Amino acid sequence: MSRKIAYIYMSIILYLSMFPNMISANAEQINNDSFSDFSLEGKVDYLIITPAQYQEELRPILVWKTQKGLSVLLKTTQEIQTQYSGKNLGEKIKNCITEYNENNNTKWVLLAGDHPDVPSQYVEAVEDYPWDGDLVNCDSYYTDLNNNWDLNDDGIYGSDEDEYDFEPEVYVGRIPANDEAEMKNLIYKTIDYEKKPVVGWWMKKALFAGAITYFNLDWNGDNVVDYEELDGNRFNNFINFSHFAGWNTTFLAQTQGVKGSDYYSDMQLSHYNLINQINDGISTCTVFAHGNYNRFGLHEWVNDVDGDLLFDYTACPFNESGSPIDTQVFNDLLSTNYFDLSPDEGKVGFYYLGSCSTGTFDESEDCLAEVLLKEAAIGVIASSYVTWGEDGWYERDHGGWFIEGLGFRFWEQFMLSNRPGEAFALAKEDYVADRESSLEPIVNVDWEEKVLKQYNLFCDPEVPIWNKVPQQLNVSKILVNEENFTLRVSAEGEMIENVTITFEKDGNLLWMNQTNVNGEVFIPVSNSSLKGMTCTVNKDGYIPFQESYPGDPISAIPGYNMIFIISLAISVIFIGFLMKSKLEENN
Repeated sequence: MSRKIAYIYMSIILYLSMFPNMISANAEQINNDSFSDFSLEGKVDYLIITPAQYQEELRPILVWKTQKGLSVLLKTTQEIQTQYSGKNLGEKIKNCITEYNENNNTKWVLLAGDHPDVPSQYVEAVEDYPWDGDLVNCDSYYTDLNNNWDLNDDGIYGSDEDEYDFEPEVYVGRIPANDEAEMKNLIYKTIDYEKKPVVGWWMKKALFAGAITYFNLDWNGDNVVDYEELDGNRFNNFINFSHFAGWNTTFLAQTQGVKGSDYYSDMQLSHYNLINQINDGISTCTVFAHGNYNRFGLHEWVNDVDGDLLFDYTACPFNESGSPIDTQVFNDLLSTNYFDLSPDEGKVGFYYLGSCSTGTFDESEDCLAEVLLKEAAIGVIASSYVTWGEDGWYERDHGGWFIEGLGFRFWEQFMLSNRPGEAFALAKEDYVADRESSLEPIVNVDWEEKVLKQYNLFCDPEVPIWNKVPQQLNVSKILVNEENFTLRVSAEGEMIENVTITFEKDGNLLWMNQTNVNGEVFIPVSNSSLKGMTCTVNKDGYIPFQESYPGDPISAIPGYNMIFIISLAISVIFIGFLMKSKLEENN
């Protein structure tokens, strides 16, 4: 009798051991079907375009965006090269973006890679300045999906004979990593900035650094101003007045030399003061200064020959190649040659650089914007070549034109949407709309076009920039039963509505909903069916909450599940018992 029972039991164990994968697969199917009513209906909210070499490094941001409730897709440049038509890779990338925007409602596009791995499109920007050519890097090419930037098919994009505008269909940003290690670091920094911020006053601190880019000039010796002073600190004070009410602000202004700023400042604009302020932690930084691809700085006026407080030239320096009579020296404020920024961990800011060429990312060496992003910033807006300030800029409601006008409109949009890709694209759109409706004369239309074309965004376009000290979202389970439960979301004792709740597994979004006015959301499955999933609770302006639900603890043993392991253990005990009985019979 004992042998028969043993035979039957061992047959069951053998059956289980032969088909553990089937059991595991069925359990997995039950788990994934728990949210069977949820569907994304073919949406691709967030499109990543990258060389194949970066796919593994980008997986964490793909998972994080999915956990926030976005549908994410990664396309490699190798796939795009073979699957889409176009005269160059840039045109093929744009055709890819257009297809996903039209068919899958894509809104965000991350260009993950440096030029030329993920190329910017070179577009025409002809103006009187002869020393930097007539082509600029223009990532805004990828935001305009309704126009043909090479209408006449001559291989020159963005010329007067082509069709283009700055009304965005998608929002684009670039993470310009040079290799896998840089990409990994940039991705984790971006995710940690949002998921695990270092909470403190720095999250609502704005730093303004404004140099005098031109003094009052006299170029014919008559002691009369021929060109009015351009003071970045004056503009920065106006931005603060217009957009940064309630923020903690610090103004660094040019106060050294023969002539300094006439407008409010907290301290002198110097390398030392700039570094200290940034290293203490800031949320935003606005810079107006002279620049090139690896630095920005200021001209200090050190000698006024005739003492008239007008900087004298032999002739017009712009059109007649006049030489300076008075003396000025250039002082670096920030340079890649001795980059000594090291902000407290996690306290990284977003930068608008109103300086020439600080975003020239097609150079063999990293430009200043790239170094800033990799070492001390969460995002940077910068120009790819020589850029222009507005002659005789003055305060008015729309903020003006050229780099001042673009900067004013960016911060205006930033206060409405703290996602830099959206704010930056809409700032360019607003600029054009304001220009078309303005009665102010257009003096140098080509220079304005160049400003709009060549300013690019270096960061994840969707990452929300901190603009206040956030509260932590807290979650509790209520009304728990065998088939479902309810989550309640609060922050510092207050129930929070319109919080997004998601359940994700292996990079797949399984379910999403939002809390009601009572901070509650009904979860239509049992707690036990959530094995292997991650629940993410997220809302703008709050620190997100996450909870992972572990799968079977023996999942590290491929193909085997808990039923089999328990059965095997019991069988060992049972066989031992039989063997003991047999020995007792023999004795």
